[in-house]
Amino acid sequence: MSGQPRLVSSSELARELGVTRQTVARWVRRGVITPVTVTAGGQARFDMEQAKRELREHTQRDGASD
Repeated sequence: MSGQPRLVSSSELARELGVTRQTVARWVRRGVITPVTVTAGGQARFDMEQAKRELREHTQRDGASD
């Protein structure tokens, strides 16, 4: 493993997590998950493992994933 984060689009993140892109966008708006960067075209890129960790922490803290 290279140690570099696996950056993915919101579509890829949604597919991996089994949710819609709209759900990913809602999580970002609510501060549940945070993109690592945003491209010049405005597309969010996420560190897959960080996003999973943030979602897990949110779920444990609030008892819900949405």
